[in-house]
Amino acid sequence: MFWLEPRPELAHPQRGSPRMFRVDWIEKHLSRVRPWHVVVVWLPVLLAFLASAARDPALSPLEMAAGVLGGLAFWTLLEYVLHRWVFHFQPRPGSELQSDLSFLIHGVHHDWPHDADRLVMPPVVAVVIALAVGLPMRAALGGTWFAPAFAGLLAGYLWYDLTHYATHHLRPRTALGEMQRRNHMVHHFKHPHQLFGVTTPLWDFVFRTWPKEAMRSPSSAGQA
Repeated sequence: MFWLEPRPELAHPQRGSPRMFRVDWIEKHLSRVRPWHVVVVWLPVLLAFLASAARDPALSPLEMAAGVLGGLAFWTLLEYVLHRWVFHFQPRPGSELQSDLSFLIHGVHHDWPHDADRLVMPPVVAVVIALAVGLPMRAALGGTWFAPAFAGLLAGYLWYDLTHYATHHLRPRTALGEMQRRNHMVHHFKHPHQLFGVTTPLWDFVFRTWPKEAMRSPSSAGQA
């Protein structure tokens, strides 16, 4: 693509932060995202959907909670599906366009896995995914159940993006955090076609993408 920097051929993951785009404003304002950007953009949207659900007289508090939990559970599946079949899609051999798209979507993260500017999803991309998922959800659930379910989905997305950043840049302080970091480092450095769940390994068990190496210690996985 004429607006992308040429993709380097790397033998192993790199440290640092590469330039991806030839156009300066895209590189600076759309390519590089920090966790607080995601919170500032999406937390108000999440709260707005929660407020809408709370004001709906057709929903009891218990039903609202069930809708939120259902949306959160749906996110865990969506996270797995996106990571496995969208982020890791295999470009057709010889297709420069598909190869560039693969690098743009997720390949850059595997080539520079600790680049702090590219560990959370750019809001522009997240909006596209939100529309692609939210509109069918709205049609399937109707207005009453859509608000709490979509709020739960957004909560799951925030959990995912912040967890992903933490696995690369923060020291885990809980057993859950250690498991998430260990699994994600195994995905990066040993089995890039397994362990697609970042927040939970549930769907890796369901779809049989859980390798034995995930049971090793977090330190050994991270130093691979």
